[in-house]
Amino acid sequence: MKKQDVSRRSFLKFGVAGLVAVPVAGLGWTTTAAAADRLDPESAEAQALQYTANSETEGQSCSTCLLYNDPTQEEWGPCAVFPGKVVSANGWCTAWVARG
Repeated sequence: MKKQDVSRRSFLKFGVAGLVAVPVAGLGWTTTAAAADRLDPESAEAQALQYTANSETEGQSCSTCLLYNDPTQEEWGPCAVFPGKVVSANGWCTAWVARG
């Protein structure tokens, strides 16, 4: 009976470690992948959210959006709405949310 307790305990330790490791590892992969691929405004995903690389709405641009994952990026940066892509810091789409 003791062996089962140790096995369960080990399983839970590895399970918790795995749950923590997967999202952390994913952040690095997403950022690396996103840095290479600019979002094409003509793509279906961009058009679905009316993405434009140059915002015409004053005060609303990707760099001021809560979904823009790295506000230190001044030209192109990752966006939560378009995983694996980078968007123009001056861009805009209908998913824009004010950074709080």
